[in-house]
Formats: sequence, structure tokens, C-alpha cells
Amino acid sequence: MNNTLELLMPAGSVSKMNLALDYGADAVYLGPPLYSLRARENHFQNEELNQSIQQVHQRHKKAYMTLNIFSRNRKLKPFSEDILTYAQMKPDAFIISDPGLASIAKDLAPEIPIHLSVQANCMNWQSVKFWQKSLGVERVILSRELSIDEIREIKQRVPEMELEAFVHGSICIAYSGRCLLSSYMDKRDANQGVCDNSCREKYKVFESEYYISDTQDEKQNMYQIDEDMHGTYILNAKDLCMIDHLEPLIQAGVISFKVEGRTKSEFYAAMIARSYRGVLDDLQLKRPVNPQWKLELDKLSHRGYHTGFMLGDPRNSGQNYQTSQNYNDKYKFAGLVKKVNADGSFEAEIKNKVYTNQKLELITPQQTQQIFEIAELVSAKGLPQTEAHSGSGLFKITPKDHTQLKITENSILVSQEGL
Repeated sequence: MNNTLELLMPAGSVSKMNLALDYGADAVYLGPPLYSLRARENHFQNEELNQSIQQVHQRHKKAYMTLNIFSRNRKLKPFSEDILTYAQMKPDAFIISDPGLASIAKDLAPEIPIHLSVQANCMNWQSVKFWQKSLGVERVILSRELSIDEIREIKQRVPEMELEAFVHGSICIAYSGRCLLSSYMDKRDANQGVCDNSCREKYKVFESEYYISDTQDEKQNMYQIDEDMHGTYILNAKDLCMIDHLEPLIQAGVISFKVEGRTKSEFYAAMIARSYRGVLDDLQLKRPVNPQWKLELDKLSHRGYHTGFMLGDPRNSGQNYQTSQNYNDKYKFAGLVKKVNADGSFEAEIKNKVYTNQKLELITPQQTQQIFEIAELVSAKGLPQTEAHSGSGLFKITPKDHTQLKITENSILVSQEGL
């Protein structure tokens, strides 16, 4: 078993980055809005980007910078200037898909390794050799359309190349995300980082000749389609989940296990990192994999889980034809602990409704799970309250019995139906 296995988590914000690292990530990926495929909901401007990379390195972990757009002509000149600034931040690698941008980075910042983005759709060993020879690529992030057997052959043919594969998160209805649907329907180019998730939307169907229109489209543009028994969510892929199949991926030669989700919640960052870290540790220590790691993933909202193309053609089983909503009725992200007090109470940022006498689950980076009951809620203004809601800021929470409660900063509070 490879001792250099890496759990690579998304860093959509500084808070998410720190939670991912606290809960078990070995590395994170983050990038500037102008050249990253997360132009919206991305606050990593240069100063914050630089500080974040330094924080990651202080924790002896790795930070990869995503520069993975497919560039138009107008971005080549600013990229040639900005790449020097990014190189000074000393990320552990640039993640790039565009050959033009990769060649600029190689010429101007040769000291920073290049990792080939999944957007480049590298799907065979000959392509791997090409990227290695032409631009000195040190790692290939494999196309999400590959099977484990195909990955194994790539490693056998090019054994010196590091291989990275997505193991969890949303899947696009396009080759590794190279989609034009959003651009076509809403003039938002996914390849420039502004995808509006048109594939996830519910569509109206008009009878006689079948047509659909995007409910977000004010002009109600019509698209002719055929409909079958499954309904109208025609492009809505389930979420990738390979937590039961990490061992064959390791045996196939994958060394970095990547999670999608820079726009997902802090709860997602912590829980996904925790579960996949647990499985990887169990495998590396050659002990039975704890089934609880997989069960923990059901506490998160998702579209249904699937193995994508890793185990073969997903066909209809890979689609969710009922809803595109990430929603979970049973479990709620109740809060995030910001400070622990000497008297056993703690300060928490409230994420969903909590109330006195409610039982909550406490999840810590140390992978312990505990149940406690809220004895008292006090607002930031020092006023006792019977309940607190999302957006209400920090609340002091006093458990009824804190003597056995092991709590740390960045612990997660989870409310559970029927707890």
C-alpha cells in the first residue's frame, strides 16, 4: 500500500480550507477568480490567496493553485503578468488545462510544477506521455469518464507519472466539465468559471411536440425534446461517491484522491474530509474499514450517490430524474464551534435552528462522536434565549452535562430528526 496517498479537498474559502485540513485533508486546491473555474463565490484575491498558501505550508500540508480556464485571447497578456505574482506565492503546483496557459507558466515560472487539470480530458496513456514530454507535466488529474481498468493501464504504460482522480462530488453532464449548456442557455460560460448549473434545473414540458424551457430563463426560450417515463430532469447526474472503492483505485496507481465542491458548505468540507480520511487510514494500516465512514456521508445533502464511470457505464442509474435539489430532512448542520470556554460552555456560529433542551450530535476533528443536550442559550449581547436561528451570529451554548464532553474549536454541531 502506497504510504504517500493524498486526500485533496476543495478550498472555497479560508474557513472551508481550515476545516478540510482540520478534518484530515493532506492538501487543498484554490485559485483566483479570473483564471479559476470558480469565478463566482470565490473570494481568493491575491492577498488572501497568498496568506492561505502560507497557512497551509505552516501546517506542513500542500496547496495547489487552480488556473484551469480555457483562455480567450484577451486573458493571455494579463495571465503572463499575473503568473509571476502567483509563482512568488510558492504553491505546490499550478493546475492548468489550457496548453497555451501551461506553456506560459512553464516559460515564466518553471520552478512551479504543473498538474494537468481534469478539464483537459486526458483519457489515455499516449496523451499522458504527450503532456509529460511537451510541458513536463508531473501529475495528471484523470478524466472522470475513465474506468479503474483504464486507469490501471495508464499507470502501467507511464509508471513515473503521478495520477490523481476525483472520488467524490458533483458530476457534470459533459466530458469532465467541458460543457456549453450554460453558455448556450444563459450566456454563462462554464469554461470561464461562471456555470449556472443549467443541467440541474427543472424544465417545463409542453405537449403536442415536446419542448422544454429553463425556469430561470426570463425569455422562456423553447427547446424541443423527447420525453420518456423518467420525467424531465434529463441531465441531472447523481453525485460521485467512490468511498467503497478506494482500494482498487490505489492498486490501479492513483496517489491523490480528489473531492469536488469549492462552493459546498463548511459542513461538507469537514464531513467529507473526515470520512475519506478514515477510510484511507484504515486501508493504509491494513485494518478492516469502519462502515461508519460511509454512513456519515448520508448526513450531507446530495442528489444520490453513484460510482460514475469508474465501474462501467452508469446508464440511467447515474441520473436523478426526481429532483436536482441538495436537501436532507433528517440531518442539519446546526453550528460550528468557534471558541471553547473553561466552564464547559462554548461559542458557536449558528447555521440552523437550535433550541434549549434539544439534543445535538458533536463531531470533532479527532473523529469522536458525542451526544449532548442544550441547557442554556445566550446571545452575543448576553441575553438568554430559548432558540437561535441561522444568521443570528455567535451564541454561547451550555451543555447539561459537559464533564464527559470532549470539544474543540471547529467542532461540528449536527441536529438529527428523532435524536
